[in-house]
Amino acid sequence: MRISTLWQYQVGVSQMQNQQSKLTDTQMKMATGKKYLTPSENPQAATSLIDFNQRIDIYEQFQTNIGMVRQRLELENSAIDAGINVVMQIRDLAVQGLNDVNQGTNRAQIAEEIDQLQKQLLTIANTQNPNGDYLFSGYASNKQPFDGSFQYQGDDQRSLAIGPGRTMADGNRGDDVFGVYQAVPTAGSIDNVLQAISQLSTDLKNNAPQSASLADFDKALDRFSTAQVSVGARLNTLDMQESLNEDYIIDYKSMVSEIGDLDYAKAISDFNLQQTALQAAQQSFAKVRNLSLFNYL
Repeated sequence: MRISTLWQYQVGVSQMQNQQSKLTDTQMKMATGKKYLTPSENPQAATSLIDFNQRIDIYEQFQTNIGMVRQRLELENSAIDAGINVVMQIRDLAVQGLNDVNQGTNRAQIAEEIDQLQKQLLTIANTQNPNGDYLFSGYASNKQPFDGSFQYQGDDQRSLAIGPGRTMADGNRGDDVFGVYQAVPTAGSIDNVLQAISQLSTDLKNNAPQSASLADFDKALDRFSTAQVSVGARLNTLDMQESLNEDYIIDYKSMVSEIGDLDYAKAISDFNLQQTALQAAQQSFAKVRNLSLFNYL
């Protein structure tokens, strides 16, 4: 069999290119830290990596949602605290106004003070988060929940996914916290605390306060306390779910690392061997290239 000089040249070039390609691949893997540069190197591993990375993305979104829900619940808890303080002040003023020592002008002055506290409570009911969303408006977060008529203008409370098959309401409806509006309010049976305050103020200005109005404020304080307990329970649930989600994220990232991360010790060994092979191919090509009868003529 005759072996031409051209064929020898082509074989030598092919060997060098092959070794250079292997060396380049290893260099790229070492630079990226990835075991596989393309899915074709290991289709089964590539499929598993896609699956685990998608799961990581899902759980990280759960964690983001938990952060959003926690922010709103903590802000709601602070708002309810402030609301309790205001209502307690109003109740104390109501007791003062009911005292027969206070008549006419004194009761009107107490009513004026109550009116200012009512404005403060209305501001609390219309609390906004740092993004400008109204806290107690539910899905209608761009809409002020209570106007001057004290009627609830919001929507149902929205929920976010915090884990597989698990959602969490990010707050309470405004009417669940501040009470339902009544067309004809009567002292002692008023559900909406803002209406109860308005009725008390009117009665004081008319020098005819009703002792039954105290029951309206007691009911409001009970409702605030119930809302706070609900918020606290949800915050505890968020903490537990966040920890559980983090465990899953760590597990999935460990699997991704095991499947797709480069073994640097092996890669360095391969790199050294491939570098030696390339050098050998280059030296061999240099010698074979000179093996021609024309060199001896």
